[in-house]
Amino acid sequence: MSEKTRLFAFHCGGDRADLAVFDPFDAEVGRKVYEPWFFYVVSHPRGVVVFDTGVHPELIADPRSRIGEWADLVELEMSAGDDVVSQLGSIELRPEDVDHVVLSHMHFDHVSALDLFRHAPIWVQRTELAFARAPSAYQSGVYLADDFAGEFDWRLLDGPVDFFDDGFLELIPTPGHSPGHQSALVNLDGGALLLLADATYQIDKMRQRRLPAVIWNPDAMVASWELLEWLEKREGAQLFCSHDRDFRKRMKLAPEAWYE
Repeated sequence: MSEKTRLFAFHCGGDRADLAVFDPFDAEVGRKVYEPWFFYVVSHPRGVVVFDTGVHPELIADPRSRIGEWADLVELEMSAGDDVVSQLGSIELRPEDVDHVVLSHMHFDHVSALDLFRHAPIWVQRTELAFARAPSAYQSGVYLADDFAGEFDWRLLDGPVDFFDDGFLELIPTPGHSPGHQSALVNLDGGALLLLADATYQIDKMRQRRLPAVIWNPDAMVASWELLEWLEKREGAQLFCSHDRDFRKRMKLAPEAWYE
């Protein structure tokens, strides 16, 4: 891969979810819609960063082996080639070529393939790792301990960080969906991108201040939305969220296209 700064947005399949997941008060609650999953690859002369982990190959081949009873509860829509190994290979990378992993948070759809990156430093907010290891009852189901069991090179963060100390990649706490959720501001030559992850599921719902179903603290989420919109205006940034139903209209999809 070139040493130019680039961002690749990988759509790694998804699932079908009730509109109540996006907004419990949506007028069409009861209708199921496609919910995409995403991960991102950020290339920089000082290293390759994966933002969230994509999908483990075994999740596609045998969902129950990776997510247990969720395999019966979640209607996955994933195909061969949607896994992180295949998708990294499409830009001539292997998991072992990744220098750093940044986790927006640790729900199972964001850390599915974490065990493929045990060689790399894993950057996560300290509050998120603590909560993932002992979640409250209302979120216990979305943290699967097997995803992050064993030895990892945890790099625990206590707030924002300028990742490469050059303003290119900034990690920004955006709690609400989970206590240690973080987003990323990527300052490319062609313009700034804000990777919201699950700070919101839908841009329009954020604008309307309509809260999603899976939430840790509603006041914290609204405060994070205000911060993100302030950053959007300050940086002139495009906003990407990981479950955006309108992703095909908004995003350049890897490997055929990228941002630089």
